[in-house]
Amino acid sequence: MNQWACICGFLLSIGVFKEYIYYRGIFEGIQVTFFQVDYALDELLNSILTAVLYYLAMPCVVVFSLYFCRMDRRHPSLFRMLCVLLFVPVVCFGMLYPWSQTREIPLSDPMAYTVVAVYNLLYGILATVPILFTLIKERKDIRFRQRRLVSLIALLPLWYWLLTLFLVHLLELESLYKLWQGNALIILGLFLYYVRHLFRDGIWGMRLNRVHFDWTGETEQVPENIRYVIHMLKNELIKLEMCTNSLRRMKIPGADRELEIMEHSVGHIQEFVRRSNSYTQKIMLSLTDVKAEELLQAAAEETAHGWKGNVEICVDPPGAVLRCDYSHMKEVLNNLVGNALDAMGEDGTLELGYRKPRKNIALISVRDTGRGIPESQINHIFELYHSGYSDGRHMGMGLYYCQNVVRAHGGYIQVKSSMSPENHGTAFILCIPVGRNISAETETDENGTDH
Repeated sequence: MNQWACICGFLLSIGVFKEYIYYRGIFEGIQVTFFQVDYALDELLNSILTAVLYYLAMPCVVVFSLYFCRMDRRHPSLFRMLCVLLFVPVVCFGMLYPWSQTREIPLSDPMAYTVVAVYNLLYGILATVPILFTLIKERKDIRFRQRRLVSLIALLPLWYWLLTLFLVHLLELESLYKLWQGNALIILGLFLYYVRHLFRDGIWGMRLNRVHFDWTGETEQVPENIRYVIHMLKNELIKLEMCTNSLRRMKIPGADRELEIMEHSVGHIQEFVRRSNSYTQKIMLSLTDVKAEELLQAAAEETAHGWKGNVEICVDPPGAVLRCDYSHMKEVLNNLVGNALDAMGEDGTLELGYRKPRKNIALISVRDTGRGIPESQINHIFELYHSGYSDGRHMGMGLYYCQNVVRAHGGYIQVKSSMSPENHGTAFILCIPVGRNISAETETDENGTDH
């Protein structure tokens, strides 16, 4: 879909390009011979580019629309047949109205222009209806906002162009013949809208990330501080544990409840120290070939054992092998599965998946049917010590650690979440490069920067 969107955008922009070439006079006065016929080069280029715009652009837009509604997956045979049939009029127009004379069609043959205009408008409707139908059908889908944004960016300038170019000419509104050039303002506005979403939610598989660096500070200052705090806590915990044990032996009447609170707090801080030591230290990878199914199975059995919900594991292709650090990657999956179970409670569906959409990328997914993550928290969940829970079990280090491990493997994590009552849940997708040479000792600091 991305590729055909790019093709459509290129073809539909030819209108401005051909106008610039012709009226700029770049090739003015140059004569060429084409099939033993003499042409002025600027007029020949203008006619050919006009033919590309009038004949070829809209079939490509319809192909984009078919990809948008996933017809290539749902009805592959019908999809291939339609892709061929869509371009039949292109061949017919090329035979009836030669590409070298397309520029003269609006002036010399009004009937021919009417046919071409109706052809483009009908193809515009043919492209728009599947997109709108798909949006209505998937309005409760977790990806609806993204797909709505894609359709807005595609359809708004398209229909402005169709109406201001063909409809205006059909109605012979000569004062509005150049109104189509206003599309530049629409596209500028959509571009700014697009960039805004690139930084916020991402679009079309891309997302820009802002990273701020303090060039005046010492890069090791933060991890040194963390290590100092952890070392101090360990020493103080030893003292607290000794005191609580001594008080236990004294058997002070009525002090059991207070001792339990103290022991629970000591245990909580000890767990915090243990995780801080494990999750904030440098990531050292020991890469091996790991069977994807065994990795997912181990994480499910270790974390979801005894859970009452439904656990589904899907690996495509079966027997797939991933080169990664088994211990770190399993710990990442344990964290994600644990978070998923917490979000779902006693029941739900947990999906663990592995697939290779391309030969150079592997996707590991952990999906749940839990309550979802608020949109305001999505951009903060990977921050160190940030937690969406108020209990003592969640310390805000698990996702930070997961991101650092995946980055150490040269990849990144995608998060998709919905809190709608009809379709709630969260999906974490680990994107791991395949075949990339990764150092066996990759260090990642607390800001997630690879060294």
